[in-house]
Amino acid sequence: MCGRYRRRSDKQRIAEAFEVGMGLEDLCLEPEEDISPGSLQPVVFRNDDGERQLELMRWGFKLPDRLLFNARSEGIDSSKFWSESFLERRCIVPADAVFESGPADKGKKKPKYEIAIPGQEPLGMAGVWKLWKNPKTEQWERTFAILTGEPNEIVAPIHDRMTTFLEPRDYAEYLAITERPPLHLLRILPAQKTRAKLVTPAPKVPEQTRLF
Repeated sequence: MCGRYRRRSDKQRIAEAFEVGMGLEDLCLEPEEDISPGSLQPVVFRNDDGERQLELMRWGFKLPDRLLFNARSEGIDSSKFWSESFLERRCIVPADAVFESGPADKGKKKPKYEIAIPGQEPLGMAGVWKLWKNPKTEQWERTFAILTGEPNEIVAPIHDRMTTFLEPRDYAEYLAITERPPLHLLRILPAQKTRAKLVTPAPKVPEQTRLF
């Protein structure tokens, strides 16, 4: 799964990596070391004019009883909740690393691991977005979820789910308007490209940046 991630790349580096030409002028991005669901984060998507745009979206779709911030890659094309988004509203979430909690020994806290792809920063996490009406403001917001799938051999001992990363060569096809959803792009990241490193807990996200 993906419940925390880090983004150090600035908007110019993100724009270059994902070939974004819109939404940069008024966007101010500060590096964030421990991003949590409920916060506003930069997302790359294709707008109504077919152009790639970078925009802040809320991480997670709020339901009355839970927050949906991940979506399973397996069967997403037939999911009642996510299939329409995967067909029409795919997005890419920039990150530099994700964090996973591994199994803990009895009486001890769960160890925290940083999962990254050395030499590929920012990373492109496969995502989908939906509209959500904020009850506090009565305004519609774009919210996103990050796709997850089966783990590779590096991540499997740590967690039974893994963030679905896209290869840079697949960014254009993933964002393109297609008749059929690009399930073939939701591949398991090869273990030889993955680094898992034990890390100390990162600082908590300031409460004022969170909604939920």
